[in-house]
Amino acid sequence: MDMDELQNSILEKMYLEYRNGNIGLQRKDFKDIESNDQKLDRAFKNLKSNRYIEIKSRVHTAIGIFYIVTLSKIGMAFIENSKHFKNKFQDFDPVIHDDDIIFGMGSEHVITILPFKRVYDEINNKNPENRIEIVKNVRMIEKELSNEIINKSNVKTALNYLKNNASWILPGVFGSIIAMFEK
Repeated sequence: MDMDELQNSILEKMYLEYRNGNIGLQRKDFKDIESNDQKLDRAFKNLKSNRYIEIKSRVHTAIGIFYIVTLSKIGMAFIENSKHFKNKFQDFDPVIHDDDIIFGMGSEHVITILPFKRVYDEINNKNPENRIEIVKNVRMIEKELSNEIINKSNVKTALNYLKNNASWILPGVFGSIIAMFEK
């Protein structure tokens, strides 16, 4: 397998595992893709230099090289928008945990949290006349917070709209913003 195929296989595996709730993967998770530690090491370094993955831990011992790697936001966007990966993954509905924030110990217990779910539920339950505008502004905040570089002006504009037209939703929005940074 050449380096491009290996890197694509790594990204594909990481994306599939991410969709199943496994955010951080270890070296042992890639044995079925590549058994050669040196080749896998080069592939991880290439993917990291392109900012597609983050290497959380790398230890080189006499036995081999051990990793903990995660898919970055850039890697996620690349996979979801790349022609190479198009049609490789079926559509899916994410598993939603209703807890606002779950704190755990250790890297083995990572939980995917969708912090704005309760905000959208609250909007739908209240069903105000300006519901569409409220959702649009909440989505703008959610989108900006998921970007690598946050456009503060967009967040301020959306928050000002919510403050003036739907102040009842602000506690939930602020809780969701905090939850976004606790992931």
